[in-house]
Amino acid sequence: MNKFLNRLSTLLLMLMAVIPLVHLIMYSFSLTADQRLPVFLIVAVLFCWLMFSFWRFSLPGILVCLALAILFYQGRSEILSAQFEDIANRMAVAYYNRFVASGYVYNGAELSHTEAMLFIGFILSALMGLTLNSREDRVFLPLLISLPIVFLCLLVYGKMPGWVMLCLCAFVFLLLSTGRVNAPEGNAGKSFLFLLLPVALLLSLVLLFKNPDNYNYEEQKLSLVELAQGLTQELTASLREDSESSLVNARLPESDGTGEPSEQQSEQLNVSGDTLDLADTPEQSSLDQTILYVTSTQSGHFYLRSRSYGSYTGSGWSQAPDYPGERIPAFSAQAIAASENSVGGKMEIRLESADPSVMYIPYYSTLDYDTEAGIGGGSSRYSVDFFTYNSGYSSLSLPSELRDMELSYRQFVYANYLSLPDSTRASLQELASQNSLSGDGVYETIALVAEYVRSRCPYNINTQPYPSEDYALYFFTQATEGYCIHFATAATAMYRALGLPARMVAGYAFEAEAGAAAQVLGENAHAWTEVYIDGLGWLPVEVTPGSYEGPALGGLDEEELEQPASPSPSGQNDGAAQEASPQPTEGAENSAPSEARERRSPGPWMLAAVLLVLLFLSGFLRYRIKRRLWRQNLGSGKNKAALTAWRCAKRICGYGAAMPEEIQAAAQKAFFGRGLDSREELEACLSRLEVLRDETYASLAWYKKLKFRFFDGLI
Repeated sequence: MNKFLNRLSTLLLMLMAVIPLVHLIMYSFSLTADQRLPVFLIVAVLFCWLMFSFWRFSLPGILVCLALAILFYQGRSEILSAQFEDIANRMAVAYYNRFVASGYVYNGAELSHTEAMLFIGFILSALMGLTLNSREDRVFLPLLISLPIVFLCLLVYGKMPGWVMLCLCAFVFLLLSTGRVNAPEGNAGKSFLFLLLPVALLLSLVLLFKNPDNYNYEEQKLSLVELAQGLTQELTASLREDSESSLVNARLPESDGTGEPSEQQSEQLNVSGDTLDLADTPEQSSLDQTILYVTSTQSGHFYLRSRSYGSYTGSGWSQAPDYPGERIPAFSAQAIAASENSVGGKMEIRLESADPSVMYIPYYSTLDYDTEAGIGGGSSRYSVDFFTYNSGYSSLSLPSELRDMELSYRQFVYANYLSLPDSTRASLQELASQNSLSGDGVYETIALVAEYVRSRCPYNINTQPYPSEDYALYFFTQATEGYCIHFATAATAMYRALGLPARMVAGYAFEAEAGAAAQVLGENAHAWTEVYIDGLGWLPVEVTPGSYEGPALGGLDEEELEQPASPSPSGQNDGAAQEASPQPTEGAENSAPSEARERRSPGPWMLAAVLLVLLFLSGFLRYRIKRRLWRQNLGSGKNKAALTAWRCAKRICGYGAAMPEEIQAAAQKAFFGRGLDSREELEACLSRLEVLRDETYASLAWYKKLKFRFFDGLI
């Protein structure tokens, strides 16, 4: 019966290791497979279990598994070669974007990786079957196979599904607890089955409250490399006595201390492109001028985005440096387009006096951007497809083919859309601290800043230029009025000071009826802010008072954000009169930041996990050292081996066993007499020691087995 239970426990261990490892690889590198893969993996595990559990020697099982692997690869060599090539390219994308940040992008065809993952699963099954049925290093070898795969996936991607974590944790714990379950006389198989249920229940309860699928990963340092970089930057900042600089700001160009960008920073900024001068005031004669006509298939309040500006000069904005990649996908629009809750629409745009060198694009259009500023034009009449979205943004995610590109683009965003003069940053950070503008998360921070900016001073289209070279700081400290570009400038600078990438956007805001041509005038010109949300892209935020009050942050539920946040990309025009904003009509566009994560220091749970890993490694190292010393001494000269056998037997007797007479007599001869008479006498002593050890171990409770094995190193 014990032999059957031992074999059954080996099968369960193989299932708990192979299937989660295969799915962890797929999850970490965005691989795809059909629904038959789990069934195929179970069959592969059963086959390898039969090959290695019921034969006395492992060589036949190795030969059979090797022959089947070769036949399978030769029969599907063309498919497997293409799939493994695609897997290698995906791994290269994940590696370069995680560690090198070089913008490495692979745009290959979508492939199913079912055959490749089945091949990998069969190889893992054979290795697990071989090692778990081994009488030597049965604990060490399976961990040597599984743990490097787990660490590699976590290091590169940093995430793990909850069920995978549960299975792998149970696998490691049960493997270390039971040990050599393949011995026919052992009782570890029974212990395994008794342990399986409480361990699974305990891990399930832990995952119920701390499910990795619900972790806010971006709030943590997910990789050892990132953690090391953060610690290095903190140490460098402390040595330089630069306590005000943050980890993000340490990557940005520095100022010369006068409040203006330094020469080095000015060289990195594209100041030769189009600029937005904050000192310019709108001409009253241009407010009634017709800019363009828009005919939409949906009714509502819309934004037409023309240009964005990323470099703050104090009294104006200039365009940020161009992204070095070939194109810039509209990431947020692609995520909304892929959602089941999005509604598609079409917009016909005819230019009258508008600048034809750029396209005027509604949110959310999936057109790729030519430059950081926007999309190049050239036609006076064109049509654009767009999407509206009225549900919560927490469930949105980018299509798999865009995730690697977003990671690469995100590096560019954090390097170019957080820059501020040092004096401006320090003053705004102090102001944010005084007014508690840093929320518990990104959404709350965006909402607090937007509300504070809107309530700072009244709106007036006739506001005169500020008597200052730093409009953002003047707005928060001295301004008594302002219009859209002042509010948007102040909000953009404040978001940057709080570590959120943001940029200034100019365009037009207007009302439209479905099927009717809407006339967009000069008074509809408007400015607003875009904030970058990690994993989703740029999303607009309205900060001008009296503007259109759409659903908070694009329709977030109360559970997602308990307090009101900044409205979606709907803004009142900057005409002479500002009236109360209309309520959104059905189908109106809602654009706002989706769920994002604020970058923070490692939390207590991560430090606890590191301590647990170190504790486990130290215990495992102690076990290996003690076990090796026992074996070395038992294999040395006759007298030394006899004394070592007595010391080992004495340690075993501490668990309730009686000292064998053979071992006692051999030790007395070795210590007090002239030594053992022959090698056969030593062999008899060692054989009796092995029987004593196995019988004692089989009779112990599971928790005593842990001490017997790993603390005393007796097995």
